[in-house]
Amino acid sequence: MKCPTEALPMMRCNQILDAAELLIESQGIVSFKFSQLAKEVGCSTGTLYKFFERKEDVLVCLFLRGATSNHLPIFVSKNPELTAQEKTLLPVLFTFETIKRSKSFFTLRSVSVNTMVWQLASDEKIAKFKQRINGFWNWFTQSLNEAVERGELEATPLQVKELVQGIAFYLTGSLTQFESQLIAPEYLGNRRETCYRHLARLMGQYKWNKPLTPELFESLEQRSSDFFDKHYRDHMTCAACSALCAANNDVNSSCSRLEAIAR
Repeated sequence: MKCPTEALPMMRCNQILDAAELLIESQGIVSFKFSQLAKEVGCSTGTLYKFFERKEDVLVCLFLRGATSNHLPIFVSKNPELTAQEKTLLPVLFTFETIKRSKSFFTLRSVSVNTMVWQLASDEKIAKFKQRINGFWNWFTQSLNEAVERGELEATPLQVKELVQGIAFYLTGSLTQFESQLIAPEYLGNRRETCYRHLARLMGQYKWNKPLTPELFESLEQRSSDFFDKHYRDHMTCAACSALCAANNDVNSSCSRLEAIAR
């Protein structure tokens, strides 16, 4: 099922997703039903099916609309002086900032990546979902490769891949444990300090020209927080999601052409 491309259908789609977000935040994903969503929106279930084939489509779209990657290019364009190391850290800080402002994002993030959920979505939504997930990983990869090119980092391609995996796995594990609220407080340190220490140790295993320091981390964290305070909801729209998907498609097409030429 194609996402809307015209202004009025996009507005209606956003209204549906807004209502779905509130339902999930108040009742949870398990209790979320199409019939109830239609009632909240003030439309028939038939209208919902014009935009979403099934419940899983709504969950995937809610995640994509709130995803960290919506904000990254905007922040970088507003802060052209960022180092490649800082760009590498942005997705981690942005994810924590998003979760601070959204009751549902952590749940959507955890549930959406489960194969028992995303595989049930419609083909178009699955394609967009895979593209955005891989785009998130590609952000880390490109930032670290940029760090190597600029002389900020000395690393082989294999080490870059290892560090990308390390950061992504750290982020997933950290979110799961802190946000689950199942772990007794005595087993967990202060989230902010823990985040810095583990990232510093992880990145410190590699040869950075300048190590990650508390001052650098705090400065980037503050700038991230200020940005979200001003612009958090600005880019959580169907239009922003579609624009980013189109941009990713252009990048992927360019990469494919370069690979073909190289062969």
